[in-house]
Formats: sequence, structure tokens, C-alpha cells
Amino acid sequence: MLTQFAHMYPYGLIRYSQTTFLELITDNEVHRIDFVGKLSYRLQRGTHGPVSFHDEHPMLTTLHVPLTSLMALATIKTLSDAPALLEAIRKELYPRQEKWFDFHSNSWTKSGLRLSSFNVRPDLTRTGGIILDMVPVPVAQDIAAICTRYGVETYYLPPLRQLPLAPPTSPFRLLTIGQNYVIARDFCVSTLF
Repeated sequence: MLTQFAHMYPYGLIRYSQTTFLELITDNEVHRIDFVGKLSYRLQRGTHGPVSFHDEHPMLTTLHVPLTSLMALATIKTLSDAPALLEAIRKELYPRQEKWFDFHSNSWTKSGLRLSSFNVRPDLTRTGGIILDMVPVPVAQDIAAICTRYGVETYYLPPLRQLPLAPPTSPFRLLTIGQNYVIARDFCVSTLF
């Protein structure tokens, strides 16, 4: 039904929005779209753009990415070149523009924002500590490889074998109106006039 709605009304204007619904003006009608089980949204009144509903979308596939923290193993030796290690980690993280939904912080997050750079110092290997906090497993594995090249032993919390697998399909759907979006379990559309 939602796909048919988007085909019948390919463009719309957000007239009014609340946390649980929005009013959308199309060519000849006004519709109320209620969000059931809303997870995340960005809506701005007065925005006009193409309307679409998605069951599969990159924003939905990154909702249930398994997350882990990359930790440095405490040892008695000193890290010889902490600034170079930090720079190598930043170089690896900088081009990564993918975002994922962090259910703990209830927000979209980038890998580079989760780097605990204050922990990467010459005595890192003596004290141990967090290098990356709650990032997708592939990101943590890439940074762990860099740490290994610099002589820093790492481990994951929780361990990779204990992480749940991502579900094959997301239970959420995506509504986009121009650059605005709503992610929810379902949407109910009704015509106002």
C-alpha cells in the first residue's frame, strides 16, 4: 500500500510534523502519515521533494550492525611511536563515511567519532585501554591490523564469537521526502481532505 501511495503521489510538501506523525500536501490532497515504532527521523516543515517508501535501503542495512570495542592489551613494553600509530588510525578512519545506528546512544554515528585518541600514547601498552568504542566489527578489525603493525596487541569487548549476527532483513521501513526521512516499523496513511 505504501509503495502505491508513493507512485500515486511522487512529490509532497511537509506541512506539519510531530514526533508521531506528519501532514503531507500532495498535488490535490493532504495526507496524515502516522509512524508506528519510530526509531529515527529528520523532518523539516516546508520541505518539498520526492516521496518514497523503502523496505531495503543502506540506512536500513546499517541499523543492526554488530558493534564491538577495540581494546589494547596491557603489557610491560612501551609503545615506540604513539603519534604515528594515532595518525595511521585516523588515516584509516577518515575516508570511511559509512554510518550506523548506535542503539546505546540512540543516534547515527561515524567511526572516527568513536576513536579514544587520548588513550593512544607511549604508555598505551603498559596501561591498556579503549582504542575504539562500540564500532562495527569490520572497522575494529581493520584498526586492529594497524595496531598489530605497531606492536600493540588488541582484543575485542565483547569478543567477536559472542556478537549476535545481524538480522537478514530489517524490521524497519524508511520514508523519504526530499532530504527528510523517518525510520519506523510501519506507517499508516490517511487522507485528511
